[in-house]
Amino acid sequence: MEVKAQLKSFNTALFLAFNFMCACGATLAWHSPVMAATPGSGVLVAVGGGSEDPALIREILDLAKGKASKVAIVNTASSEPAKSGPIYLKFFQTLGVPGATLVPLLTREQAYEPAVLEQLSAADLIYFTGGNQIRLAQILAETPAHGAILAAWQRGAVIAGTSAGAMVWGPEYLAAGTSAGALLKGTSKDGGLDLKPGLGLLPGVVVDTHFGREGRLGRLLVASAQQPGLAGVGVDERTAALITAEGVRVIGDGHVTVVDLEKATYPAHQGTGFSVRDASLHLLSAGDTLRWHRDESEHRPMLPPRNREPMALGSLWLQGGEEPPKWTGSGRPGVPGTVDTGLLFGRLPEEILILCGDGATAVAQRWQAALQASGRTTVRVLPAGQLSAVQLQRYLPIAGGIVLVDDANASLARALGGDQGRLVRQAANHLALAAVGGAVPIPGETAVRPGSTTGELFPGLRVAPNLLPTQDMWTPGSFDRLVVDALLSGGSLGIGLGGANGVKVSGGSLRVAGEGPVILLETDKVSLANPAGPSARDLIMHVLGPGEEISL
Repeated sequence: MEVKAQLKSFNTALFLAFNFMCACGATLAWHSPVMAATPGSGVLVAVGGGSEDPALIREILDLAKGKASKVAIVNTASSEPAKSGPIYLKFFQTLGVPGATLVPLLTREQAYEPAVLEQLSAADLIYFTGGNQIRLAQILAETPAHGAILAAWQRGAVIAGTSAGAMVWGPEYLAAGTSAGALLKGTSKDGGLDLKPGLGLLPGVVVDTHFGREGRLGRLLVASAQQPGLAGVGVDERTAALITAEGVRVIGDGHVTVVDLEKATYPAHQGTGFSVRDASLHLLSAGDTLRWHRDESEHRPMLPPRNREPMALGSLWLQGGEEPPKWTGSGRPGVPGTVDTGLLFGRLPEEILILCGDGATAVAQRWQAALQASGRTTVRVLPAGQLSAVQLQRYLPIAGGIVLVDDANASLARALGGDQGRLVRQAANHLALAAVGGAVPIPGETAVRPGSTTGELFPGLRVAPNLLPTQDMWTPGSFDRLVVDALLSGGSLGIGLGGANGVKVSGGSLRVAGEGPVILLETDKVSLANPAGPSARDLIMHVLGPGEEISL
């Protein structure tokens, strides 16, 4: 639906509700988008879901009148309202809020009841529980209760919601879809992202919840791209984004991710999937505030300038999954049981070394079989525990390509931290290198232990010193880890790979192959850097689909 048409139909409904609002003594006003919302309007508190945190709710109460607040609890979204209503009522009463009441708002008919309108109009805090966002929007949309909520917000009341109760307040809301589906199929309802008209409290914002745990960055990117000037706000569980006309502030245990596509561009030929260049992202933690409009003094880079060192090898293949790829460089399925060696090495070397972690020998043997089936070549497997300088001095001079495969304990990364790594690095100028699965960070300046959440770092080979790849980009928590790792490494270019794709880096450019998108994350111009948080403003992200290429 076009934005103007949506606003026109909604304003008509609010006009029809005007008499109900006047009966409650409230005034009705339509609001401009959040970037230019009128002063004196209230706060929208978007809670990311999870179990209710008493400390978090107390902070939300303090935005109103503390324990003296009149709290209207709306459990319209709940699938079990008879059960959830008393639980929430008791929860607020336990916090010492005697003015908490449960609003009987479970049907559209009840959204027209004068008693319901009076409860909403008198509230200092209107709290929407989780459940089903489609049910919540369908019951409230274009009703007097909807108008009463907007009027309460305009006079300064706090509107808060958790999970589904936080998602419906923009011009559109996310009804269904995964990050992978959204990036592959866009807003198609056939496995893509399903967007529905929202309730329009803040027409400049789209909110997603359970953000880090569910890995929802991809679908928030796609949702934010649907309308010009739309900011995406992704909220972790047990965390809240306090959204006002001025900006967003974070409270709670987790993080809030803000997507800003104002300066983003979109490739002219992006196929069926979603891709974008120069998207701006901000990863915020508790206590951080981001203003919607900032002057240039707030954009000062916090990291020292980083020299872009060239790669010290012929070509580099980085692959998210650890198994031999079943597709070719053109994107077509490959011959079963073989590998497109042109994709990995440019041409088939006569001698290939597979250096593997001690726990990855089975995977290395599958690579050995696939490479040998691809042509007349000798493939040797050298596990980390048996990797000696003598062996490397013997085989490196005659090798044309190396494949790196690591295990969950990063035993290969550890083994390459001494003389062995030095020998590989010295031989790299005449080699084509492939790093797959958990080994993808090893060619860079810093190798991060696969799956590490604590930033456990090892020296990399430094043959691609500016690159910091990570695997399984679209899994829960992956974006936070990529930001942390890139900041800890001093501003490397983060590369987020999927389980079924890879990138070929050669001649100063990067090209995507396989299935699904790849993320490039520039962290060398962040204006806030707190890896312990983590917090980082002004991250620049590019999302590239299969076949797309970008200069480094």
